[in-house]
Amino acid sequence: MTAELALDLTREAIRLGLLLSAPLLAAALVAGLVSGLLQTATQVHEHSLSFVARLVAVVLALVVALPWLVVRFVEYSGQLFSGFGTRL
Repeated sequence: MTAELALDLTREAIRLGLLLSAPLLAAALVAGLVSGLLQTATQVHEHSLSFVARLVAVVLALVVALPWLVVRFVEYSGQLFSGFGTRL
């Protein structure tokens, strides 16, 4: 294995990790912003409300995005394992 190949595999793994985490992080961000705005508007500053809202949003995003996430991960794994014989 060459250094260039190791760098390419690492770069692709990091890219996939960012791609797979993006929908969940975006859902948490939006839920945090909305709950923060509502807490500011109502002057109710309870930390557990924000936490529960983000948790529910991330779980819903995971349920919705799970088929897409699994397909991307299986495609990456297939490409990785199919290239072992030719790259090494």
